[in-house]
Amino acid sequence: MTTSSSRPHPWRWMVLASRFVFCFIALGGFKALGVFLPYFILYLSTSSVSVGVISSSLPGAGYILIGSFAGVLLKVFTPRQITISGGFVAAVSMCVASFSVSSNQIAVCFVLASVGQALCFVSSTKPCMEYFPDDFAFANGASLAGGTTGMMVLPPVMEYLVSVYGWRRALGLMGAFTFNYVVCGALLRPRNKSSLPAQYSLVPSRSIVENASAKSGGLADGRDQDDEGNPAKFNFGQIVKYVRERFDAHILVEPLFVIISVVSTLEGILFGMWHLYLIPQGVELGFGDSPSAFLATFGGAGSLLGRISHGFPIDRGHIKATSLFTISCLIFAASNMLDPLVVTSYIAIAAIAFVSGVAFGVIYPLMFVLMRDVTGDRHMSAYGWLFVTHGIGVLLGGALAGKDGFMI
Repeated sequence: MTTSSSRPHPWRWMVLASRFVFCFIALGGFKALGVFLPYFILYLSTSSVSVGVISSSLPGAGYILIGSFAGVLLKVFTPRQITISGGFVAAVSMCVASFSVSSNQIAVCFVLASVGQALCFVSSTKPCMEYFPDDFAFANGASLAGGTTGMMVLPPVMEYLVSVYGWRRALGLMGAFTFNYVVCGALLRPRNKSSLPAQYSLVPSRSIVENASAKSGGLADGRDQDDEGNPAKFNFGQIVKYVRERFDAHILVEPLFVIISVVSTLEGILFGMWHLYLIPQGVELGFGDSPSAFLATFGGAGSLLGRISHGFPIDRGHIKATSLFTISCLIFAASNMLDPLVVTSYIAIAAIAFVSGVAFGVIYPLMFVLMRDVTGDRHMSAYGWLFVTHGIGVLLGGALAGKDGFMI
């Protein structure tokens, strides 16, 4: 594991607060979209499947489009610069979305907002690892707990704002609130290189591979001796080598990385289904708008408990991340299998939402911990690829849930 020779940096709590607020807005806003879905169908003249895909694009599309590039950008720009820029793009896009008059227009706005969110999310992971080298599981879970807090708070708030101002103005207010991403980015103060903890990686870096090849008489400088007299072939090889290094492409063939990517896709499907359609399910079952919005509060309370509580035992070595991940998946599956059996009881649905929230509150943060255990601190592009697979899953989850009639 990563060890730090210096004392914990006092600014790390500001970094934690920054990521907490960002997650509060990002996940809370995504959950609050459940309040807007019936209005999107009614006023934008579209189907539930289309609305599911469009709404899922808010957290999903940007991760697919820009996730792999975010790790590359982190090698050129600081997390602060990337987060501020991404936050501005996301906020402006959400504000413009409130003026949309067609499903195509709002889809474009959500995709652009998703790109900004993806830049913020991936770039904020690096400072969290740098400031909490020995307590990353705790810091990651605590900061992501901001998302569950937002999931409890923002849906009822948006429900109230829609009832008072209408859905367009309420969506515009949510866009204005998104400008806090810029403030969150400003708090991501870079650490001095001399104070950074030692980094580790279970996946060999390109320099290690190349040095080994050089010692064995192979590629001493990234090209064969036969390429000496072929400048065109040499230049192309150098370009390919540069791209592979920037994107950490060699990790894509690592078996453990492939397994985690598949798991991340499946997790994204569940993420999209559960977060987006919990509120519409309550409305469809006849519980009413306000009680249905508060189902997100029950789910958020459970998720908050899961995210805060799982980090300490992992950091202290009481349980392996893989074991806790497996247990949480089984609990989440069992609770959702019970859901069709208790659809007539609001209390039972709320209880299932709470239990599912606890399980998912552990599952999602552990994806970062598992990725760190496999790739270490050096391969930031791996987290970008993680978001790509997660984004694909989220889009599939929204489409599948809408197709199966999980909402009105």
